Parts: sequence; C-alpha cells; structure tokens
Amino acid sequence: MSNLAQMPIHKPAWTVSGHDESGHVVPIDFCIADNSSAAKRTVAMSAMSTENVETSSTQADFEQVTSVVSSEFRVEEALMENGVPTYHLAQPQETKQPFLRVLKKLELMNLIALLRRTDGRVVLRVVPRPSVKPSNILINWALLFATMATTFVTGYFLSPNVINPYVGGAAFTAAMLAVLGTHEMGHKITANKKGIDATLPYFIPGPPPLGTFGAVIMQKSLPPNRDALFDIGADGPIAGFIIATIVSIIGLTLTIPSPQVPANEIGVPVMWSILERFLNSFNLIPKTPPNGLLLLHPVAFAGWVGMLVTTLNLLPAAMLDGGHVARSVLGEKLSLRLVLAILSITYLTVEGFIPMAFLVLLMLFFRHPGPLDDVSSLSTSRKLVALGLVGIFILCAVPLQPIF
Repeated sequence: MSNLAQMPIHKPAWTVSGHDESGHVVPIDFCIADNSSAAKRTVAMSAMSTENVETSSTQADFEQVTSVVSSEFRVEEALMENGVPTYHLAQPQETKQPFLRVLKKLELMNLIALLRRTDGRVVLRVVPRPSVKPSNILINWALLFATMATTFVTGYFLSPNVINPYVGGAAFTAAMLAVLGTHEMGHKITANKKGIDATLPYFIPGPPPLGTFGAVIMQKSLPPNRDALFDIGADGPIAGFIIATIVSIIGLTLTIPSPQVPANEIGVPVMWSILERFLNSFNLIPKTPPNGLLLLHPVAFAGWVGMLVTTLNLLPAAMLDGGHVARSVLGEKLSLRLVLAILSITYLTVEGFIPMAFLVLLMLFFRHPGPLDDVSSLSTSRKLVALGLVGIFILCAVPLQPIF
C-alpha cells in the first residue's frame, strides 16, 4: 500500500490509519487527526453552527413564552433562571384570572406555570408539563368487586335474626357503596371540571365490622389555584354527607325493637340525635320496648359509617380532604396548619382511632404541594363554605358524652 504514502499531505478529515506519512506505525488511539487548518475551521464552524441553532431555538422559545406571559401580566423582569423561564411580576395587579388564561395558552405549548411569592416578590416560572401515566381501570374494577364482597359479608353478619341475612348483606353493600362512591365522585367530577387529571375511585376492601377502609382517588396534576384546591377537598365530604344523611334517615326508620339488650353499643353522631328527634316527631321510628333497645338495621349502620368517614376526612391535616381545605384557606402558613394537624391527631387518639392517628402523623412528613397559583387568595364565598364544613364535621362527630 505504498501508494497511499505518496498521496498529498492533506488527508481527508477524520481519516483513520495505522501509519503516518513516513510509514511509521501509529497507535490507533491517535489516528483521528488532520493537520489542515481548513479542516479545523470546518469542524469549529460546524460546532458553532450547532450551538447557534440550539441557542437561537432556546431564545425563540423564551421569547414565545415571554410573549404569552406579558400578554396577561405586567412583567418587571424576565430572565432564564437555571434554564427555567422566570418572570418577576409587578405588584399590585390581578393574578387569578390572568393566570388561568396563561395556563390555557401554555397548554398548547405543553407547558405549565407556577406562581409563588418569594422574598416579597411574585414570581412566575414556566416548566414543561409532566407526563401523566394512564391508569389501569381493571384495578378499579377489581377493588370494587372485592369491596362489594367484603361489605356483603359484613352486612350478612350484622343482620339481626329477624332480617334475612342475604337481604341485609345486599342492603349494607348498596348503602355503603352509595355513600363512599358519592363522596369520591364528588372529588372526581370536580377534578374533571377544573381540568385536573384524576383517577376513578379506588375502593379499599376490609374486614368486618366495617367491610371497607373507604375509597380514594389519585390526583395526577395540581389544581390551578386555591379555589380549585378548596373545591377538590370540600365537594367530596359535602356530597358524602348528603347521601350519608339520606341513608341514615332510611336506616333509622328500619330499626328493630328488641327486648334483649345487645352486647355492643355504638356512639351516636350529633346528626343522628337531630334526625331521631325529627323522625320521632312523625312517629317514623319504632318505639323502644320496656327494658329493651332498638337494633340497628344494616342500612342504618352504613349511614353511621358514612358519618364517621365524613368526620375523619374533614380533619384539617396533611392530605386529607380537610387538609386540602386548610391548605387553601391558610396558604403557606405552616405553623397554623401544624397546630391543626396536632389537634387532629389528638382528636383521633382520644376517640380511639390509633391507627388513623399514626397514618396522619406519617402523612405530615410529606409536604403539601399546594396549587399552581399559590398567590391568588381564596374567594370569599369559599371561606363561608369552610365554616359550613366545620358545621358538617361537628354534626358527623360522635361526642364523648351525649348532648341530647
């Protein structure tokens, strides 16, 4: 191959060979070489060209995002902070509705925005929209059927002797799924309305005497603002409370007089004391026999469980429904939210819900993410609804001592 040695000294760029021009062997690791200044300029210009394209593309994206933000907000400063388009907004100015409009515009670019108050300044950051993993609906169906089975078994054993246990089991299952399903669908429908990605309900089967540990939905994206966060937290308990009250009314009218005193008794929620007085005024509840008691129908027990579930969910702690409400009302006031969480754990401990108390304590180690817009305040109407939620909590709670 001596002919190759006699070729001009300017070799093609990136030629790999085992010899140099004088015919000496050269280690292969050093064979990518070119002494021509023209080739060096070509490589340098190519690298600069690629870098310029990336820079111009990034600059164009930044300018496009800036145009979107500036169309809705008065911007004091726009900059790239660690690769994230960041905007310091002039104050005072309206932020709630402009932010929602910005979100809609950024959605077309597969981006989302975060609005926070940092060091006394209102800062808006734009980041890529996180990908959402699709849910496996078969899991929802499997858990639903499993919960139907466990609640049926529970209702079967709860049925007094005068009730067909199969009828009692079916009635308890229907009533429990109505209460829990309505509660969770209250969350789901609100999430869909607010543009929040959320799963269908996951029912959680459990052993007697309840037959279930409740149900949950999983939120896969953050609420746009505090109003939406509040609605997500409040609509479930409100819907569940309404159905639990209806189920309780039906169940209380089906109570069974018994001359024998049962071995176990349950506490009476405040709402039940009110309903008993109301129903008794129309003679809709059977009379208690002398030296006897009224046995609960499985439907009534389902109403009682519904009241209990509403109470526990409204505790203003962590990621519970009441925790979402507290986060939307108090914002980043961590000290006040911590006080409410401690009171919630104390309440659970006093009432004997020790496992639930430990669960809430564990959830406190996870920071609540809040909404995308954590600057705009909660609407006045929702603050009034928050007072109503306190009333629902009191009505569903079982007092340590009877109040009627």
